[in-house]
Amino acid sequence: MTFAAEMKEKKQLFLREMYTIAEGRFGVLIDSYDVGEKHGFDWQTLETIVEYLEAKGFIASYEGTLYASLTLKGVERIESAQ
Repeated sequence: MTFAAEMKEKKQLFLREMYTIAEGRFGVLIDSYDVGEKHGFDWQTLETIVEYLEAKGFIASYEGTLYASLTLKGVERIESAQ
């Protein structure tokens, strides 16, 4: 598996996990570190994922921390993929 394919998979996994934790609701604050730790992501990978998903508008981070919540766009992304 290429690095790009692996990162794509990790981003999708992260977003699905946030959706599960938030029970499909947007705006629920989640500690991204806990999500990353559950799936064995190192710090650099976690930061990359959070920055990417925030740039795409799927999550919103809280004041520059790793606390984040799904946006409506993020919820819709997960639900459209199911």
